[in-house]
Amino acid sequence: MGSQKSGSCVAVVQQKLVGVIGSRSLPFEWAERVGSVTEDLLGRGCNIASGGAVGTDEFCLSHLVHVGESARGTLYSPWSTYEGFPVKVRALTRQFKDYGGVVVWGTVRGQEEYAIVRTALLQRNMRLIDAVTGIVAFLHGESRGTLFTLRKALAAHLSVVIFSVGCPLPEFPNIKWKPLICGGCWDTAYKAVYLR
Repeated sequence: MGSQKSGSCVAVVQQKLVGVIGSRSLPFEWAERVGSVTEDLLGRGCNIASGGAVGTDEFCLSHLVHVGESARGTLYSPWSTYEGFPVKVRALTRQFKDYGGVVVWGTVRGQEEYAIVRTALLQRNMRLIDAVTGIVAFLHGESRGTLFTLRKALAAHLSVVIFSVGCPLPEFPNIKWKPLICGGCWDTAYKAVYLR
């Protein structure tokens, strides 16, 4: 993603904001891959957007903090305070912000009834989609939030790259998945090809 590095790699964005999102259940064994993809996007001049959930979002934010690039990241939060974040990532989100990362705060505290929290999570995903020019998604298991975000990204005709981890590639109307031929951290990734 980013400016094209090799003849077969998809060119997605140039100095743009790219969303790195995915399943909360993504196994820890994929943390390094999420970090490598994040690093590759940074190297291509992209800034990174993500959420503050466990799993994929956590691995992305952790990498930004670890390599000293928090200032090139934006966290889209459904929560209005740090207390809304899962305990496992609460300290990481504070560290990300303290090191220069941007947090776009939401409106709920996390103590509201389920329907209100669910709506806030979906609104967070929409704010992220409205801000980015491309999405890299790590899909694992039944991740309704990630699938919702992918549907919205595809409806907006954004550049979309997906890693399908232990599950089939999702099916969407008028979309065909084409393997990326970039190698390296992009091995096993697919890009969305719009059929019309």
